[in-house]
Amino acid sequence: MDDFIVAAGVATITDPAFFSNWLDRPDYFEALAASPDPAVTAKKRLVIDFEAELARLVVSGRIDKEIDAVLERFIADDYIQHDPNFPGNGRAALAASFRAMPTPPVADVPAPPVGVMVEEDLVCLLMQKPMPDPADPSSTYDWFIPTVFRVRDGKLTEHWGAFKKGAP
Repeated sequence: MDDFIVAAGVATITDPAFFSNWLDRPDYFEALAASPDPAVTAKKRLVIDFEAELARLVVSGRIDKEIDAVLERFIADDYIQHDPNFPGNGRAALAASFRAMPTPPVADVPAPPVGVMVEEDLVCLLMQKPMPDPADPSSTYDWFIPTVFRVRDGKLTEHWGAFKKGAP
């Protein structure tokens, strides 16, 4: 664990290479989800595992073929979406939104989760991604991306995102 530290529930990534290999690190998932309360750990793992599965689909280019199975595993039938970039409620609308997204370059691994906070049935996931600094192209800055899910009966039932609405 020389490439990350988890303290007080938040990870600090100490090796920049970790941003491209976090998907293959079950030790990271366990450390980030750890809680003295097993119910809290389960909610954290649900959200972390969901984000990791989505990231694996993006990296592998298998969204079209496997998004339905991933969503069935993690998303409730009556899922409610509050992110304007994913219009419509329910699993089918979410799957259609993922299929319509532009495919990022294969080398562009999605941002890893670095913090997961649980308050009753709400789970806030914080992700981090180094981005080129527009003020200084020779350096990067840390972009933090929050997202919130409601969890019921072991499934994600509602989502709020922090992104502005994108162009079609």
